[in-house]
Amino acid sequence: MKVGNFSFPDDLLYDTEKHVWIKVEGNVVTVGITDIGQYIAGKIFQVTVKEVNEKVNPRSNLFTLESAKWIGKFRLPLDGEVIDTNKEVVDDPSKINKDPYSAWIVKVKVSNPEQVKSKFKDIKASLPDFEREASRLVREASSA
Repeated sequence: MKVGNFSFPDDLLYDTEKHVWIKVEGNVVTVGITDIGQYIAGKIFQVTVKEVNEKVNPRSNLFTLESAKWIGKFRLPLDGEVIDTNKEVVDDPSKINKDPYSAWIVKVKVSNPEQVKSKFKDIKASLPDFEREASRLVREASSA
């Protein structure tokens, strides 16, 4: 789905406040940042991730993104264990700016998959937030 100049795949779930997307496959969630998230961050030059086999909880920093104007620490509001990291993205963070939905960052085996639906929204429920944010970004860009 397109909202302004931004894309949001229909098959993902979103945390619109944190600009995070997840793809759910059984009890494994693949995590990345949205098109709007990468746009707001600007050119991303560093990605730091938890190590494979590390336990995570809602207070854990799952990954950190750094750009010239911003450092963002991302948490996953779920308990689990890191089972994979995208080494290509860690080695070349600009992949996130080029295609944020194929440039996943980390995969987590979640302890309670039922929690996912209460913490993340589908595209239909996320749409009003994305439309509001896209509109705000267009206003900011046109007044700059």
